[in-house]
Amino acid sequence: MKPYLLFFAAVYSITLVLLITVLIFGLNLGGLTLLPALIAAAFISAGHFVKKEQRLPSSDEKIQLVWGSSAVAIIIGSFFVFFLVLMNPNAEAILKAADKAGLALAAVVMLCLIAIHGAVFHVAYGWYANRYYQKKYL
Repeated sequence: MKPYLLFFAAVYSITLVLLITVLIFGLNLGGLTLLPALIAAAFISAGHFVKKEQRLPSSDEKIQLVWGSSAVAIIIGSFFVFFLVLMNPNAEAILKAADKAGLALAAVVMLCLIAIHGAVFHVAYGWYANRYYQKKYL
């Protein structure tokens, strides 16, 4: 699964750089634009797996791909969000507010992020991979 996780990491990083440059800095849109990057990278990676293997992922492979990609996405996304916070002129106020929020709120936010990432990758390696396979090979 390592090659597919590395492929996802490369696609997601490139997508984030392009979206941050164009949508956030160029068009002055908010951080919500990071979700389409996640969805696009997940679908591209699922299509890459089906194309390379010429089959759907097995249930064990799907579990590894979903949670491995989720971990990679959260790590890469955290770096990009940290970069965006530091680039913000109100960075000190943002960091103080995050510090005041406390550990419980941070844990709830992380649980929500894990759930969102898991859902996106579950759809990508389930529904989209199946659709891509049927379109390409049947």
